[in-house]
Parts: sequence; C-alpha cells; structure tokens
Amino acid sequence: MRWKLQFVLIAIVIQIVRSQNDQDSEAEVETDFGSKTELAFFTKLYDSNLRKMVKIKNNSSDPCEDFYAHACGNFDRELEENPDDFLPPYLYNKQDRMDFFSSEVGNFETIVGKLISQLYEECRKRGEGNVFGGTSKTTQWERLLEEIPFLARHEQVLSSWPFLRHQWERRQLNGQLNWIVLSAQLAAHGLPTLLRIYFALDTIYVTPMEDLPCPSMEEFKSSLSDVLKGRHHQAAHIIAHEMRVLCRGMRGELPLARSLTRNGRTTTQRPSQEQLILDENTKDYFQLFFAELNFSKEQLEMARKFPLDVPKISQAWEALRQTEPRIVYNYVMWQAKEQLRYPDCYKISEEFERLLHSEYWQWHVLSPHLTRDVALAAYQLHTTRFQKIRRASLSRRDWYGHLWPASVEKKELQVARILQTHAQNYLNITELNENYGGLGFANNSFHGNLLLLRKAQLRHSFASPYVDEEDVNQPPYFLRHFLHFVLLSLHRPTYHYYATQGLELWRQSGLLLDTDGRYTAMDCLERQSLQHYDAELAPIYRPLGSEEVAETFHFYRSFQYSLRDYHFWLQGERFAFAETAVLQFFGLDPQKVLFYAVAQQLCNRQTEIFAAQLNRGYMNMPEFQEAFKCEAEKPMNPSSRCMINMCE
Repeated sequence: MRWKLQFVLIAIVIQIVRSQNDQDSEAEVETDFGSKTELAFFTKLYDSNLRKMVKIKNNSSDPCEDFYAHACGNFDRELEENPDDFLPPYLYNKQDRMDFFSSEVGNFETIVGKLISQLYEECRKRGEGNVFGGTSKTTQWERLLEEIPFLARHEQVLSSWPFLRHQWERRQLNGQLNWIVLSAQLAAHGLPTLLRIYFALDTIYVTPMEDLPCPSMEEFKSSLSDVLKGRHHQAAHIIAHEMRVLCRGMRGELPLARSLTRNGRTTTQRPSQEQLILDENTKDYFQLFFAELNFSKEQLEMARKFPLDVPKISQAWEALRQTEPRIVYNYVMWQAKEQLRYPDCYKISEEFERLLHSEYWQWHVLSPHLTRDVALAAYQLHTTRFQKIRRASLSRRDWYGHLWPASVEKKELQVARILQTHAQNYLNITELNENYGGLGFANNSFHGNLLLLRKAQLRHSFASPYVDEEDVNQPPYFLRHFLHFVLLSLHRPTYHYYATQGLELWRQSGLLLDTDGRYTAMDCLERQSLQHYDAELAPIYRPLGSEEVAETFHFYRSFQYSLRDYHFWLQGERFAFAETAVLQFFGLDPQKVLFYAVAQQLCNRQTEIFAAQLNRGYMNMPEFQEAFKCEAEKPMNPSSRCMINMCE
C-alpha cells in the first residue's frame, strides 16, 4: 500500500517535470507507472493549482511585513488575466466534486448509478439553465404536461391553466380537476405542496409546510408570465391576488371566517397538540397519498404516527376549506411548476446523494485513479489525530470519563471498519436494487423520471432507519467526508485538504474552545496593539474588537492542529520526500505551503477582517517564525508574542 502511494507521487514529480519540456504534446507516452493519460487527471490539476498559488503571491512584498498582502498580492491581477475560468483557489471544494461527477456520471455501472446517469443526461438535454445547453424548443410548462403521466391525462384542459372563474365554470372543471388528488399525487412523488409527510423506519411524520411559498403580487405575476403570455393583462393580477390571499391564510397571516351555529357559537373544534382532527378533505388526501405509494394496510397500521404542530396544520386546512377549489388547484399547480424548474443539473447528485454514494462505494469510476484500500488508509491517517484528541478531551469532560478513562480512550478509530459496516447496512446495493430496480424510466422524460425517482426514495425511507449525516459520531458523517476527501485528493494537492476541510473540521469541533484562553488572548493582543500599532508604519497591529479576538484565538488553534495533521500525514505515509520534491520545483516547501494555502482561501473576502485575523494569528505562532525566519524588527515577528495555544 505504501509503495502504491510512493509510486503515484514519484509519477507526479516525473509528470510535472515532463510537462515543462513538452506541454503541447498530446501523444500517449508510456512510462513504468502507466500512460500519460492515466496520470493527467491527477497531475494536471495538481500542477495548475501549485502554479496558481505561486502566481497569486507577490514575491516583491515581504512576507514578514504583512503576510496577507504578500500571499494575496497578485490576486486581482490574476483574476483580470483569467476572468472566464478563474476560481479563487482552495475555496470551492464543491467545484471539485461537481467536476468529477459531471465527467464520470456517464460511466456509472450500478443500477442506481445508471438511473442517476440517465436523469442527469436528460436534465442536460433540456437546455435550461445549464451553460452547456442550447435553446429549448418547448417551454417548461409544455414539458411538464408531456412528461408527468398524471398531468398528461389532462393535457388538453391544463393547456389553459391557470384558470379564472368563468373558465372553471364554463368547462365544468369541478368534476375533472381535483386539488386534493393533485396535491396527494405530487406529495407521493416527493413534491409536497400543502402538507409535508416524511418517513423513518416504520414511522410517519406529518408537519405543516414551514416554508410555504407566498411571494409578493409582482413576484407571483412574474412567475406566471410564461403561461399567461397572450392573455388579458388583468388575468395575472386576479390570479396572483387569489393565490396570495390563500397562502397568507394558510400561513396564519389573515383571519379566517368561522362557520357558526344558530346560537352564534363556532362549530370548529380546537385541536390538541397531539391529535389531528381529520375532515373529509384530509381523509381523502391521506388515503390517496398512501395508496399512491402502495403501502399495505398492515404497514400503515403498524407504523408509528407523529403529527407535528397540529394547530398550524389545522389552521392551513381551515383556509383550504374556505377557498374555492379552483384557487387551490391554481396554487398547488403553481407550486409544482416552480419546484420543478430544476435550473442546476448538479442538484441531482445532492438530492440523491445516498444513491451516488452507493455508486462511488462500488469504486467503478474511482478505480482508474486509486484503489479503495489506499484511499481508506489515507483517510484513516487523517482522522487518527482528530479522534485521539477528541476522545482524550471527552474523557476529561464527563463523570464517565473521570471514573473509567480507559474505556473512553479506546483504540484509534477504525474508519475502514466503520465505513464497511455502514456500506453493508445503509448502502446495501442489494436492498437498493430491490427498491429502485423496476422503476421503468421513460426516454426523454426528465420531469417524469425525476418524480419516479423521488417517489422511490420516499418509499424507501419508510423502510430505512433515520440517519443524522451531520452527527460526528455516526458513520454517514465519515462516509461523506471520506468520499469528499477522495475526490478532493484527485483534484488538489494534499495540503489543500488541510487548508480547507481539515481546518474547518477543527474549527467546528468545539474541542479548541477555552474561556480562560480567550480572555488571556484578548488581554495579550490588546497589549500587543498598544505596544506596536502605528497607522502608517505598522497597520497590521490595529486594535481588535472582542469578536475579532475570539475569531483570531479560534483560528490560531485550528490552524495549528491542521498544520500538525498535515505534517503527521507526510510522516505517516512516508512520502514527505516526494511532496518536498514537487513543492521545491515551484519554490515552495512543506513548512510554508499550508500558510499560503489557508491565506489564499481568504483573498478578496472581507479583506480588513480576514487580514487582521490571519496576520495576528500567524505572527504569534512559533511555526510561522520557524518557517519564514522573520528578522527581529519585522512586524510579523513581534518582540513579545501571545502564545495563544498555551493559555489553557
């Protein structure tokens, strides 16, 4: 495994040197480590980002005078020279994942992967909101009516949507179009409009629409401009007004009329927080919804049911009861139309992330670049230090840790074992194939297929335990970060990972917070400002507010741990020699490179705030002084330093 990594990194050095001699050659050049094409995906981006780092820093500016100004000195010039394809380096990790997904999606091999691949390709074909697409021949509304089966059945009538009262009555649409049926069908296809119903294992949750859309009149009219083109200008105003009154009533912003008995008392019961009172409308809605999902009677009876915020649900459905069916139908259809715009095709990879992860875990598209064992070993080394300190910290912070510290400080986290177990349960390819294998996608039907996949995903969630993907104690957290780590490693140098996700991991960990340390740092940094600040000669010592001190304190400690992780990585994988050789080629070295990488994340972003945070953090670090060896009189080497990390 070690030799595999060494071979890859030696190949990187060879490839970079060769690229200097023959950048224009496109021929296949065979080496002992594989063809030029096989290495190009990795080395071209590695080379590109190192070159960008060197171009952005200003060598005529002394790093010991103002490091932020030195590291970001040529940022604006580089941006002007490359306005079309320039991205601030080391900032958009998401861009790397998107690039890999879009380049490899056509090579997916699993059943669920092929579904995602077909959906993405059909999304791109629409030519809507995608830089690679052309002009669409049909409007979005026409495509919805063609591609979604339960809308296609009413295509002729819906071609005149949205409906005014005289249209509704003249065509006798009350008997043809039913807002309860439409809303239930949309909800069962993962498109909630009036209620939000979601599942965990054998559990049903019913909640109000917290984000029920209710734009202004002008925004309503603007969103209807494509379907009302050629109709009387007053139609947009009338329909927008009706829908706005409805949505405001559902949100509780308008008073509702109450049905009264002869003695003047209201007939509406006040629901409790726990019990949802079902009228005929809600009964019909739920029956249609669950029938669409093909749940058995036994499944529904055995499932636990949790209505959340019952008064708010009741308020919304009271507003529906008091509104003409025509207006409700218009509003439900408008919501569906707006939600199905899907302007960015990359959203498919985010919406169906579980399916994408199952494809990646099978390693079909990653195998040409590195093996899973090597990737797991690399990520294991990354997580080791963090988990070790986390456990040591936890063992000191609770009674259990005081009594049985040895049981808390267990062996190092076995990432490979955890991910294998999680993949076997949560990414079980057999289970996914059973749930998604028979969907029957239609060709050239993006919206219809999108709703089919959403419906399958919703139904599958009823048989899956709830998983909190943001919980650092849960396997999905590590799976997501592991896959991000792998894709990032393919696109960027190793130090980039520690300049972004590694740094962020420490900043969010909560393990570096220390009240005494913060106040000690505040006092020390204040005295440092009083001693050295000069608006002309030493502006980097400007006084800091209390929040800026807190951020500087947190940044200092997070950066130090991220820097130690990077050095630990190099030592653990025994390829520091290769990393050093690559960096030296660009006039860099492993001691300095992370200082530049982190600084250049912050270029051109709230310069006054980030420059102060970064400079004051760096100047007080022994590691910075060791790397840059600033002379005693330089601003980045103060005579007395605030050893922020020693304030505990």
